Amino acid sequence: MKFSYTLSLFITLLLISLSNTTYAKAANNYPASTKELTFNADGDRMSGFIYQAPGIGPHPTVLLLHGYPGNEKNLDVAQALRSIGWNVVFFHYRGAWGSEGEFSFLNAEQDVQTVLQFISDEANAKALNIDRNLISIIGHSMGGHLAIAGILDNQSVNCAVAYDGANLGVGDVGIIDDPNTTIPWLEYSDSLFMLNGWSGDKAKQELKTHAKALNLVRRVNTLNGRSVLLIAADTDVIPLKSHIEPLLEALVKTNNSDVTYKLIDDDHSFNSSRTELISTTQNFLNTKCKAK
Repeated sequence: MKFSYTLSLFITLLLISLSNTTYAKAANNYPASTKELTFNADGDRMSGFIYQAPGIGPHPTVLLLHGYPGNEKNLDVAQALRSIGWNVVFFHYRGAWGSEGEFSFLNAEQDVQTVLQFISDEANAKALNIDRNLISIIGHSMGGHLAIAGILDNQSVNCAVAYDGANLGVGDVGIIDDPNTTIPWLEYSDSLFMLNGWSGDKAKQELKTHAKALNLVRRVNTLNGRSVLLIAADTDVIPLKSHIEPLLEALVKTNNSDVTYKLIDDDHSFNSSRTELISTTQNFLNTKCKAK
């Protein structure tokens, strides 16, 4: 009996050792890496890159979207996701931070779809070790709007996460004319020299013309049961009452809704809550977004 137990234990430990060795060899043969990428949007080049997870893959992949203008890039989130087996793609919208063309809210929504199409292409996905069936979007602030718009406009997207996300078309008047945010957003828009061709007046004009089309609450019925995580910060930058709570309510009311909501007591960029932000994101993605 003792010999049998010892033999079983030996075999178990041997199998674990072999498994770990196999994983280590796979990781060594396919190490984590970073590749620069260029995306073409109507003839304009947008700069980007991919953090590739180690291992043979293909890997589930996140498209990470920055805000307005994009000083906070959440690359600590990207590195943390790569460490648990996710690829992360990051890019700058047209007219932002050196990407060609002119910036606008509508262009940015289209740019997200351009990049999704690129990474979903069979040849590109194979070259980048991307699982085309497991693509999710994460965005912060304006990028939160773009993440929700991205999943609503593209049925191939698996999940979406918004960090203190705006609704650019809030109330059918838009964030510039929302009385809660008019002055700071209008003045801030005039200071954003890194957004080519942009100004407060251009922002106001675009929202005057397209606020209804940009209003996420009007667009939620294309969600079709896919998982969404909204993480909010209780600040005046993106007011809960006008931006986040109406969108949350609308998403929850959709058919077969699977919406998770978390309020973190921190500033707009979650500067004091990075560990909580990252762990919440990792748990959501690994629980909700690794199967289709």
